[in-house]
Amino acid sequence: MRFRYEVVRWWLDDGEFVDEVLARVVDVDGLFADPVPPERERLVLRGCTAAAAELSGDFHLGISGSQWWLLADLVVHAELPGGDLVASACVTQLIDGDFHTAPTYTLYKDLRETGTCRVVEGFPRSFESVWPPVTLIGCDNPGRIRPAEPDPDRGPYVGLRALDRDGRIVTHAGVALDVASVHPSAAGEGLFDVVLDQSRYNDDWVVGQRPTPAARGAWRVWMEGVPAERNLWAPLSPEGRMWWNEIAAKAPRTRPTAGVHHVDGRHATDEFGLHLALSEALVGPGRFLGSVYAITGMYEEWWFVPGITLVWHEPGVAFQAMPDYFLGLLKNLRRNGVDVVLESSTPDLADRLDRCVELGAFVDRWIAGWARAEQVEPHDLLDNWHVWADLPGREEERILAGDANVSQHAEDVELQSVPTWLTVATDSPDEVTQVVEQAGLVARGRETFLRRGLFDHPAPKPPDGYSVRVRPEDDVIEVVVTFEGEEAASGLIAVVGEDAVPHRIATKPEHRRRGLGSVVMGVLAREAVKAGANEGLLFATPDGLHLYRKLGWDTISDVVIAANGERKA
Repeated sequence: MRFRYEVVRWWLDDGEFVDEVLARVVDVDGLFADPVPPERERLVLRGCTAAAAELSGDFHLGISGSQWWLLADLVVHAELPGGDLVASACVTQLIDGDFHTAPTYTLYKDLRETGTCRVVEGFPRSFESVWPPVTLIGCDNPGRIRPAEPDPDRGPYVGLRALDRDGRIVTHAGVALDVASVHPSAAGEGLFDVVLDQSRYNDDWVVGQRPTPAARGAWRVWMEGVPAERNLWAPLSPEGRMWWNEIAAKAPRTRPTAGVHHVDGRHATDEFGLHLALSEALVGPGRFLGSVYAITGMYEEWWFVPGITLVWHEPGVAFQAMPDYFLGLLKNLRRNGVDVVLESSTPDLADRLDRCVELGAFVDRWIAGWARAEQVEPHDLLDNWHVWADLPGREEERILAGDANVSQHAEDVELQSVPTWLTVATDSPDEVTQVVEQAGLVARGRETFLRRGLFDHPAPKPPDGYSVRVRPEDDVIEVVVTFEGEEAASGLIAVVGEDAVPHRIATKPEHRRRGLGSVVMGVLAREAVKAGANEGLLFATPDGLHLYRKLGWDTISDVVIAANGERKA
């Protein structure tokens, strides 16, 4: 008889976990489950600003930003005078917080505000999840199974752990050992079926996470042994793939080796699927590469080693399913020296993605210098950068790494509640302008993304009567051209590694047409070379483009800038 599970308790002893097997079990019934759905509650939404016809389906209710509730399957039954609505829903508390002033009530649909209420009668109340019982089938020692008293310092912790056919521990789940009944089992002589009541599952000392029904397929494969074939996870749902990754995380981490690795992208239809496809390409099935967020550079980058080439087959699957995540991954892989070759059956898609990633790399370099010069802190978010500009009419800015996902970002920027700019480097400015305007944004004009080597940058001398002052400050260099002691022209350049980004190049109106812009740029280039830079990157306005063209700057791409309308200023 094969015992597939063990009932264990374990505790901390001098910082090390010590475990004790209480019983062995042939199988478990009811382990893979969701909480019992709560009963429907009668609600009255007083002074609700949302129309009754809009309130159908799942909603979240925020109370003063401190408490959050899920109102599942909300149904409005009657409309009363004054905007009061009689409704019902399955109510679950998600976050329990305190508020010390009169509470405010806000309804959200898909995380977007739908309306407010003066009060929602019946709140706040406390709801706890109730879990169905777990039955141990074929338990060899039910007498040892009993609840353990919680000890916040040492445990003991209790639960089930699953074994594969070789007796290796696959994973574990926290369950409460509250025995409700014991009966002889048909699984074998001397074995018993034990029903465990789970009504106390929410006790914080019960360790582990109860697996949901989506986990069953992943557990079943791993309990037959460490997977040796690729794509055994492919038939699973996104949640099932998450559980697969949870099990794989208990395997030793394996560092990839240099060489060519092939990614089967056919099943990369969600974040975990993409991660598993990449992991199997780099370290093989049944092994663990790192957390799902490691591959986008948000947490750890320990696995990058020199000399890795990734041949990604059918990248269009991941791009269509999650363009921002996939583009962020490509950007991060190439940023860390991984050579990515895209092999697509869709005409021109690989070239389009390659160009988008190439533009993203240029924008990546530019934004590092621009942020230094502008003294802002950009946040690297997958395929874009977010900047708190805090300027009139421009509180936030989103700068994209290319235009492959511009439609999604344009729609998102339009929904922002504060004035927000969207900046897009692109080879198709007319198409991008049309997309952002269709999303409701206002096009603010176009700029040009330029680059130039700095060693041979023209450096004309200032005209008679003008003098030049250089003021270096850390990695930002300021150049000021003066005439009779008064500022006539100026500019900054920020040096980051081997890149330099000119910024705020300006000439006073009364001193224009005397070549002062070229003088400023020449001195900035010279000083940047002294500081270690060899290439310049900048965004040129239409007014400045003629100057930079004359100085030999080359075009990388066009730049489209749009905003979410004057009404939000």
